[in-house]
Amino acid sequence: MSFLHFLLLTFFTLVSALLPLYTLAYMHLIALARRYRRDPPPQLVNWPTVTVQLPVYNERYVVERLIHAVCSLDYPREKLQIIVADDSDDDTSEICARLIEHYARKGFNIIHLRRADRRGFKAGALQNALTKSTGEFIAIFDADFVPPKNFLKKTLPYFSDPCVGVVQARWGHLNRDYSLLTRAQALSLDLHFLVEQRGRNAAGFYLNFNGTAGVWRRSCIEDAGGWLPSLAEDLDLSYRAQLRGWRLLYLDELEAPAEIPVQINAARRQQYRWAYGAVETAMRYLTQVLDARISSTAKFHALIHLTRHLAQLLLTVQVMLVPLVIRFSSLQQNFAILVFMMLYPLTVSISLLFLASSFLKKNYGNVLGLLRDVFVLLVWGMGTSVNNSIAVVHALLRSDMVFERTPKYGIVGRRGDWRGLRYVPSFHRLALADLLAGLYALYASLYAFYSRTYLFLPLTTLFSISHLSVALITIAHTENAKPHVTKTHPNTVKLLTAILVITTVPAAVVSYVFNAYPMEVAAGFLDNASTAMDMESSLTYLDKAIQMLPSRGNPVWILPTPSTELGSIISDLKHIRTRLESAIMAENDVETYHAIYEDTRRALRSIAGQLRYSMPYAWLGPEAVVALLSTLCIVAMLLVRR
Repeated sequence: MSFLHFLLLTFFTLVSALLPLYTLAYMHLIALARRYRRDPPPQLVNWPTVTVQLPVYNERYVVERLIHAVCSLDYPREKLQIIVADDSDDDTSEICARLIEHYARKGFNIIHLRRADRRGFKAGALQNALTKSTGEFIAIFDADFVPPKNFLKKTLPYFSDPCVGVVQARWGHLNRDYSLLTRAQALSLDLHFLVEQRGRNAAGFYLNFNGTAGVWRRSCIEDAGGWLPSLAEDLDLSYRAQLRGWRLLYLDELEAPAEIPVQINAARRQQYRWAYGAVETAMRYLTQVLDARISSTAKFHALIHLTRHLAQLLLTVQVMLVPLVIRFSSLQQNFAILVFMMLYPLTVSISLLFLASSFLKKNYGNVLGLLRDVFVLLVWGMGTSVNNSIAVVHALLRSDMVFERTPKYGIVGRRGDWRGLRYVPSFHRLALADLLAGLYALYASLYAFYSRTYLFLPLTTLFSISHLSVALITIAHTENAKPHVTKTHPNTVKLLTAILVITTVPAAVVSYVFNAYPMEVAAGFLDNASTAMDMESSLTYLDKAIQMLPSRGNPVWILPTPSTELGSIISDLKHIRTRLESAIMAENDVETYHAIYEDTRRALRSIAGQLRYSMPYAWLGPEAVVALLSTLCIVAMLLVRR
């Protein structure tokens, strides 16, 4: 093994060993979450002054619902101030102005706050609103939330402890059942609150304000330095506050429902922003966290918390390296590597099993519904790995990024349609990266299959399915420029699926029959020749193998090597045949006979391995790749046009 090969295998093993750390930390949080208890807070006699801040930017479909809900809060009106921090540049401002005038006439202390520009984005809007706020406490709600009437009276009593700087409520979901995409996101958010927030709170670890559905003590915000420009302004301020000694408290008993993104480009944008913001916060404060006077366990969980999206980058790197690892390592090395690889999916599976009973009781009527959503979540989570990996690299390079909001459309339950509405994001260019990653993972799966390293297959296959699915849905969800979009007829999807199957399956079969299958049969004959009991049988199988192989060409069209040149392979086989014939002629020389026989057996096994190594390339040749990509593009364009 060369030094470069050694470095490759060492790096791959290190990546595979780091990944389970994230899941082991998660399993620890599962255990800690079971210890979560919230004692009733002391009753308040005099309610403090509160300012409710509503950061808004182009939310014409949901802002009215938000303002109505906030003005319906059960709280003394003389102690409640409402600030609509409106940075909109469309008719959202007119809707806000009309509602604010309506409620002001009813006696509400409600302000319409506008800025000349969006400097600092959401953080800038909140900091600007803070200068106009009169409340001792600051409640914050994003535009898609519908806070319950008792929200303030449920949260404020916990501030009786002077060390509490924030009380964060759990998010609910207004449109969990709208689609498989919303189900996956809802389950992901449920896991965050049920496991991460509960567990960290129960153990006294650092946790985060989730950007909305929470209440801040104003003095805590000011002591921590206020809102600073960041794509994760909530996480940023949370860590600064905790480093200053403030406590963040999570309240699982209180739910504030919100709308989940229904359009995949919007969901991808949100995931990208969260990944970028988390890494940005890690680079700002991780050194301070590691120097803080907290336990080693708390520091470990803070490290995992701030770098959680790094796991998706590691997973992507792991899949990209699979073909190289298979090629340059022996079976014994592969087995050792697979032990490390299996730790991550095993710990994920065990974590989900621990949580199954909780989710069955709360959100599902049967096991099948839970299993369906878990599978969809795995596809969604793995399918955004490349998207979030690029965000992580983007943040590590300290490149600036514009805050792109996640549009909402006022969709509740299964009702409503986002097609043809404003704010629909344009085509997400990273879908092309997903498509390439999915095809590469498909190639890695074929490579693992023909190399008989089957334990790599679950990872590479799921990675391929996930990224191809996310890429195709992204293309299908892309809106064209027309103001009115005809809703896709159910038969259209079936027809396009049929087109995809009819064009790709025959192409795959033809490619296999004429390219890969002869090599598979030839490799089988060579295996038989290497294990035959006598040389005459070996010669017979060897002749059959030579007849099956094309006379020239190199199936490895990506970075071809001399070892897979078919002309050279046939020449080597003919040379082996000549040696076998000479050995038969010298049968009386027992020592020479057996020496030649053993040498030829080893050579035949080696050539059979070379053929199997070449088979994925033969099956997925340039013509097949072009045909597959062309078909996918045609289907995607037809979907978009419809």
